[in-house]
Amino acid sequence: MARTPTVSDEQILESARQVMGRRGPEAFTLAEVASEVKLSRAAIILRFKSTQALKVRLLTQMVERFEGLLTHLPQTPGGNSLLAIAAFIGKHAGSKESSASFFSTYSQNIQDTELAALEVRRGKALSDAVSKAMPQTVIDHDSAVVAFRAHMAGSIMAFQASAEKSSQEYLLQRTQEWLRLARIPFDETETVINNNK
Repeated sequence: MARTPTVSDEQILESARQVMGRRGPEAFTLAEVASEVKLSRAAIILRFKSTQALKVRLLTQMVERFEGLLTHLPQTPGGNSLLAIAAFIGKHAGSKESSASFFSTYSQNIQDTELAALEVRRGKALSDAVSKAMPQTVIDHDSAVVAFRAHMAGSIMAFQASAEKSSQEYLLQRTQEWLRLARIPFDETETVINNNK
């Protein structure tokens, strides 16, 4: 009779996520994941076949979760909907260390065919959310979506050198300025911080 696994796939994936956050895709190893969950490397290979397969499964799970969270954001075109997206991205950017790690991981992922396809999928999900929230502007719609995404990416990078401790607050402040520059009105009294985990 086969033994009942003492560690679930989800527990392995959670440990893999933590190792990925610390090491990035290039230095990611099954041995470290195995050490985290107290399983042998061979036991993990039996479940996930290879290091690459585990990385793909992990990123797929992360992208699916990201897509699901985006569906809960406001979709009515307007400044406050764009602020809600900025609050969401700012919250998930995390600390200076974790946001720097994200960019490093992203740059490594796009060099791998399978992982790059998942990063493209994640980017499209964000673009679709921004597109739904983007009101009419003086430039064409698609260009406005690209400009807003570029603003968010640039602001997260600028956060690294700022004195601000909260990535969410920093991105909200910069987005309010971007909206004023783009002449997109928003209600400054409305709370837009998104509480999705």
